Amino acid sequence: MRKTVSILLITLFIPVVTGQSLSPTVLATAGSVFDNGSFSLSWTAGELAVATLTAGDIILTQGFQQPAGISTGINRNRPSWNIRSYPNPVTDYLTIHFELDKPIEIIIEVTDILGRKQVIRNRSMIAPGETRELDFTGLSEGIYLMQLMTPDKKTVQIFKIIKR
Repeated sequence: MRKTVSILLITLFIPVVTGQSLSPTVLATAGSVFDNGSFSLSWTAGELAVATLTAGDIILTQGFQQPAGISTGINRNRPSWNIRSYPNPVTDYLTIHFELDKPIEIIIEVTDILGRKQVIRNRSMIAPGETRELDFTGLSEGIYLMQLMTPDKKTVQIFKIIKR
């Protein structure tokens, strides 16, 4: 009889038992998160000490806000590229020089500091050693972010461009 009652109690309490799930939470005097799909910016005020210490493969970051998803692996699918952009600050036209190991499709997006897209060049096939120009004449003075990515958006390089 005790065995039957024990089994009955266990089966009744199993659906009630739930696991605990913790998500990163920050309690700070001020802060916010801005996300527009392409970029994410989060900040907090009131952090007394923030430092990152490394020893080999170990990384320790102080402060309230910790980075999420640190990856130390090697992306073997990433193409070998070296991209230079000049002049910076730019007044009229920004020159982008591509040093690639093979031709590749690249998407170029320029956003302002608030994340609004200003210039988009979709899926351009770029050859090794090719140079392209972006027209900045229609943009007002300020700071812009130029994002270069493959169509699968796995390989990304971001440049900070100052328009004068």
